[in-house]
Amino acid sequence: MKRHAWQTALFLLVLVAAAVGQDNPAVLKANIPFPFVVANRTLPARHYVVSTLGEHTIRVANSQELGAFVLISSVDGRAPENTGKSVFYRYEDRHFLAQVWNPGNNQGKQVYKSPAEKELERKGASKEITVLRAEN
Repeated sequence: MKRHAWQTALFLLVLVAAAVGQDNPAVLKANIPFPFVVANRTLPARHYVVSTLGEHTIRVANSQELGAFVLISSVDGRAPENTGKSVFYRYEDRHFLAQVWNPGNNQGKQVYKSPAEKELERKGASKEITVLRAEN
């Protein structure tokens, strides 16, 4: 019963965040040349738009509306850059969306780690970082 209540609460949170974020501009647009994991889903290599949906949620979607709603937290960075970027962590042959950065902002959005990413870290898999610049 508790699990059902938790799932219902999360679903309502996503719906409210989506309604609030309808008019928010995209955080970034990028061609992602490899499949990647976000919110426990593997998305194919494609062009994606990342939109802000409230303070703790982003939406990652491609032109076929395939994507995911993702819970995030804020992360501070260095001086703002002119272009936005997305940061991926690669373990073995799997990429995981890790961060999204707005252009001209020194605060980014940190994606919570999926169970699959946590398991790879626990096993000691080496991590590489891939940074993709956003389109203008």
